[in-house]
Amino acid sequence: MMKSPLLPVLIAAAVTVLIGIGVRMEPYFAGDVAAARAIQSASQAPEWWARPISNLAPAPGKYYVVAIVLTAALFVAGWRGVALLTAFLLVEQYGAEYTKAIFQRPRPSRDLIAVIGTPSGLSFPSTTMTFLSVTIGGLGLLAAMLKKAPYRVPIMAATFSVLALGGLARVALGAHWPSDVVLTVAVCLTWIWAAARVVLKNA
Repeated sequence: MMKSPLLPVLIAAAVTVLIGIGVRMEPYFAGDVAAARAIQSASQAPEWWARPISNLAPAPGKYYVVAIVLTAALFVAGWRGVALLTAFLLVEQYGAEYTKAIFQRPRPSRDLIAVIGTPSGLSFPSTTMTFLSVTIGGLGLLAAMLKKAPYRVPIMAATFSVLALGGLARVALGAHWPSDVVLTVAVCLTWIWAAARVVLKNA
């Protein structure tokens, strides 16, 4: 058992550093191209479903997501849960985009996979997946950590399903590699887990 609150933070930091080194060194990982092509092949004409899911992250969609998630967090984890997700949301909204300059990972190339539209900027971390992770994913993680949370299983099923669909949507549109979305979610949820170990202690 992890008695010290510092240990989860150290784990989250180690996960972030290891992932960061990997994405900084490689524009995409082995298997990314094949996985992306498979997802795109299975989702012909993805704009009808992938674009609406992607639009949950920018305004005005994000305001509805935030309102629903924070209201649900109040029932799942009380005010401490709301405060926790709000803190991560503020970090995401005002700081996450700047971290892309650290990793310098380019967007997928049109020479390798289909790219719909003209996605700009860098690829890691995924802005869309960072937002979905600290809101919808964060809510699911709180439910997973609190065994007495009301409607725990349905909340976990719904939130993690939406998170998975978000990742598939970004790959289907050619905006990110599969590793971009998976590793973005891994970093975000690891930090939320580490913070929740402290904030929700004895909850």
